[in-house]
Amino acid sequence: MEFWKDETEPIKAFLALFEASGKDPELGPGLRKVDQLIWFDYTESGPNCSFHLDTRGGELKIGAGKPAETPDLVMSLSADDAHRSWSNKLDPAMAIALKKIRVMGSATALLKLAPKLHLIAATYTKVLKDLGWEDKIIA
Repeated sequence: MEFWKDETEPIKAFLALFEASGKDPELGPGLRKVDQLIWFDYTESGPNCSFHLDTRGGELKIGAGKPAETPDLVMSLSADDAHRSWSNKLDPAMAIALKKIRVMGSATALLKLAPKLHLIAATYTKVLKDLGWEDKIIA
C-alpha cells in the first residue's frame, strides 16, 4: 500500500470520514438520500480492509467489515485509490470507466454525490489532521 502502514489505518480514516460527513448539514442529508446498503470492499489491500454504510430509511449507520445483510451496492477498489477518491484526486466516474473501481449494483444514487466531493475532501482533510496523519494529505 502506498499511503497506509497496515489495513486498519484506511478503515479508521474512512469510518471517521463518514461519521463526520453524517453530521455535516450539507453532506448528511445527501448521504441519507442514497437509501442503500453499500459495502466499500478494499480487501485487495488486506483481508480486513472494508467497511459498510447503511443509508436505508433515512438512517446513517457505519461499520467496519462486510455487512451482515446482502449489500445493494459493492464498490471494490484499493484502499489507496479510495484515499485518492476521498481526497478528490480521483474522479469516481472516470475510475469506474477505467475499472479502477468495480461496481456491483446501481451506483447512480451514490454518484449524485459527486458534485459534493470537494466538501467530502475538505472533511477528509480535517479527519486526517484530527488523526495526526497530516503526512497522508494529498496536496
